Amino acid sequence: MRSTLAGPALLIAIVVLFFWKLVLTNQYTWLEQPDLSNLVLPWLQFQASEWNAGRWFPLWDPHSWLGQPLIGQAQPGAAYPFNWLLFLVPLNPNGWIRQNALHWYFVLIRVGAALAAYALARSMGRSRWAAIFAGVAYGLAGYVAAVDAPQMVNGAVWTPLVFLFLFRAVRGPGGVRSAVLSGFFLGFGWLAGHHQMNLFVSLAVGLLWTYLVFRGGRPDWKLARLAAICAVVAIAASALQTLPTAEYGRLAVRWSGAEEPLRFNEKVPYFVHGQFALKPSELLGLILPGVARGLDPFVGCLLLSLAILGAAAAFDEERIRWLIAAGLAGLAFSLGPSTPLHGWIYALVPMVEKARVPAAAILLFHLAAAACAAAGIDSLRGGRLTALPSKILAATGASMLLLSLVLFAARIDPQISDGRLTLTAILLLASAAVLDAWRRARIPPAIALSGLLLLTLTELYNSTGFTHPHVSDAQHSLYLKKMAQHGDVISFLRFQGSPRVAYSGDDIPYNIGDWWGIDTLGAYTASVPENMWRSPLFHPSGHIMMGVRYYIGSKPSRDNQQLVFESKSGLKVYENPGAFPRAWAVHQVEVSGNPGRLVDPAFDAGRTAMITADAPSLESCAGDTVDVLERQPERVRIHAGMRCRGLVILSDNYFPGWRATVDGRDVPILEVNGALRGVVVDAGEHQVEFRYQPASVRIGAILTLLAVLLATACLLPGPRGRNAG
Repeated sequence: MRSTLAGPALLIAIVVLFFWKLVLTNQYTWLEQPDLSNLVLPWLQFQASEWNAGRWFPLWDPHSWLGQPLIGQAQPGAAYPFNWLLFLVPLNPNGWIRQNALHWYFVLIRVGAALAAYALARSMGRSRWAAIFAGVAYGLAGYVAAVDAPQMVNGAVWTPLVFLFLFRAVRGPGGVRSAVLSGFFLGFGWLAGHHQMNLFVSLAVGLLWTYLVFRGGRPDWKLARLAAICAVVAIAASALQTLPTAEYGRLAVRWSGAEEPLRFNEKVPYFVHGQFALKPSELLGLILPGVARGLDPFVGCLLLSLAILGAAAAFDEERIRWLIAAGLAGLAFSLGPSTPLHGWIYALVPMVEKARVPAAAILLFHLAAAACAAAGIDSLRGGRLTALPSKILAATGASMLLLSLVLFAARIDPQISDGRLTLTAILLLASAAVLDAWRRARIPPAIALSGLLLLTLTELYNSTGFTHPHVSDAQHSLYLKKMAQHGDVISFLRFQGSPRVAYSGDDIPYNIGDWWGIDTLGAYTASVPENMWRSPLFHPSGHIMMGVRYYIGSKPSRDNQQLVFESKSGLKVYENPGAFPRAWAVHQVEVSGNPGRLVDPAFDAGRTAMITADAPSLESCAGDTVDVLERQPERVRIHAGMRCRGLVILSDNYFPGWRATVDGRDVPILEVNGALRGVVVDAGEHQVEFRYQPASVRIGAILTLLAVLLATACLLPGPRGRNAG
């Protein structure tokens, strides 16, 4: 047991110590990026607040766009079980998610990715040393190292296990078990939240299965059955996330880089993919740190040299050839419009156009490089060490050193001449010396391998995490400080009963609603329900109807707003006169599908509701009392004192999955005024309750749970006391 755990334990220690700045000090952070601070961190904060309040597994976000599905947006990662552990960590005294917890979360993601690559290498027959190099290559370089957003990288943790069990299904006994586990880890990756990377991995797995089934010319029905099992289990395992996402996607518009937001049935334009592809010149970023402007493909000269050596030495192995093919295809696809491969797949394969960042496909190249680097280490350990590798490393290092000297002498200051090019050259020369000493038997293999590992980690250290800013670096610490400056504004709003607000995105770039737990009209998000987008979101009449009582900004957004509070940070709070309460009653309806009618001065939303369905039978009277008694993300309770039969309107977003009761009796919800909820209530005193209970989540949870139980059964030891897969 000690021998088995020694490699993983060493790898865990390597990854944790590699990120010592994050977990052993409080001076650096990975969160100082616009999307992370403005969007991702508020998502995590909202969920952590709900979990700490005992309202586990929040499904609905009430703090933006009058409310929208949290789980349906996918990117908040609400369905990912390992996020739940983060959300259970106690909040700090300010009520915020702890920064040290987020730092450990970041590091443990990389630990998981490294261990998964280690397991893949060991399953391919690699030595413990070689598997450690594979873990370092996958967890501390390439896609996993370059992408900080957790919803985009969490799925990559499981990718090595997808291929591990796929290879076992094809090659060994227990094929059904291994096919189940391959499909499970493929589907489990989708729970992480983002579709992009998972879509590319799923495409690669599908193409590999197709090749394996038909490589003999005729279909191999045994392999076809295993491929079908893998696909079915993957669909089931992902269902908790993919079913709510499919429901939301059909009813939302998404910003993808095009001029206007797109509906689900509209393709992401091809030019958008070109904006987020790797440029051919950025392939230099595989070995030169800091070259790439987008997704950094950096692997490093040492690991890439080992990968090339391993690919040549182990090319006779089927699994290596399969990974090389997948890796080169991923590399070609990541170049987007620079190669025809991307265009063919974009045009012919359904859903691929939704993944607008072709550069993310380079993950497959990085996985193949990690596996080949492990093969390279074992080829060195196998006694086949010649003078050629050390000569190539020495020549490359000397060339880089000469280039860095030329750049320095010419006083040229491009991105690559910040000192890291010189360091890379020195590391290459040192690696050549280590290999030469090993070849001449002047140092033992363990010392040589330790030296190569240390040199590799040093090269990666000057790329991975290199841009994490120090807290005293004012130039690069721009976002987190802003998120702590508005406590006095929030205190004022909470004293007013936490009304709905609108705010200036220029003055408050982050999602203040999710971060502080207040209801806002708009937010910085990738998507919004289509009914909300059609409604008069940006018209003063829309603000009044939607109960937007206050506006936050450095100046008013329109003339009739009244200044009621000024914060220490310089922000001001303005009141919107005449804003509606959060719930009210009307006794007249107008059947119309024209959103422009809502901003017509002749339309009185306080007395009349606009609907598109058949008009319900209402009675005319006045003097109703409607009060919101309780508001939670998935539950709203209202007291309605009705003088006669009328329509009670709640200014929250209408969306499938909401259920309504009046005095415990189910009643239908009407879509009112384009995007709001309304229920018909008879005369008298009544309790109206709205609950969010989407069938997509219930069905998805059942399917995912079945997949978990099936995978657990397949992981249990077989009849001979070992895993039969």
